[in-house]
Amino acid sequence: MATVTNSQTTANAIGIREDLTNNIHRVDVEDTPFTSRVGTAKAKQPLHEWQTRSLSAVDTANAVPEGDEVARSAGTQNVRVSNVCQISRKDATTSGTLEASDLAGRNREMALQMADRTIELRKDCEAICLSNNAFDNTGTRGLRGFEAWIRTNASRAGDGADPADPNVTPATTATDGTQRAFTETLWLDNLQEIYSAGGNVKFALMGPFAKRTASGFTGRSQARENIARDRIQQATNLFATDFGDVEMVPHRYLRSAGRTVYNIDPSNVKVAYLRKMVRFPLAKIGDAETRVILNEYTLEMCNEKAHGVVADLSTS
Repeated sequence: MATVTNSQTTANAIGIREDLTNNIHRVDVEDTPFTSRVGTAKAKQPLHEWQTRSLSAVDTANAVPEGDEVARSAGTQNVRVSNVCQISRKDATTSGTLEASDLAGRNREMALQMADRTIELRKDCEAICLSNNAFDNTGTRGLRGFEAWIRTNASRAGDGADPADPNVTPATTATDGTQRAFTETLWLDNLQEIYSAGGNVKFALMGPFAKRTASGFTGRSQARENIARDRIQQATNLFATDFGDVEMVPHRYLRSAGRTVYNIDPSNVKVAYLRKMVRFPLAKIGDAETRVILNEYTLEMCNEKAHGVVADLSTS
């Protein structure tokens, strides 16, 4: 049918208001599974230090004769360990005109920009703490990441290599080897090593592909639980191992798409802050405003023997 002659329609009318909802929709990664689960500490200067201590091995031949004279033993010395505080920062700049404008979905553009920058900074710090980055205390400071610490309980491919002792060679990292399949045996063997060393793993961080693989471990087939009729249970989120219950946590942005699984005892690792989420404006230049948010922080690896990694894993 034809349009009535001379009728006003939306195609030719002047003054129709725009239909713009007052919502902004964002789909992005915001979670920080590591830093949300471990403790925090206060750093008092850029070089953050702590001490570790070890007990002697169990001695099943510990028997002495009656009336024996004591041969005085040397005392056990602490080991002094350090990591450097790294500065990570984000900033946002908006014009005076934009700040004065009537905006959809937010009252102030700067507030929205800084909210986004805060999330981005938290994600950066998470990834840096879990990284294989080396200690760097010259020029721009860089902290030693989680994977670059683990050398006692590390499962690697044959051509992979553990990082050096941080007290001897601090600026070293783990060497990647040929990627291999993630198996239940590899994971449980690593948990056993950690348990024998004194650690108590509470959660394991793993990339998406490793998490799917872990949900297919044979131990899963022995699980018994009540499932609602309208629900299919495929995933394994809590694995009851011989060494305690371990939460299996998928992580979206582990390095190299998740080629390493991190077995973590949260009582033995912290994020130490010299300055935590500090916000401040920069001097104004022209008709624009700039604000900065930064963290000055480091990874306090209380004792690396409490944790472990299963490295060099396939990611697809």
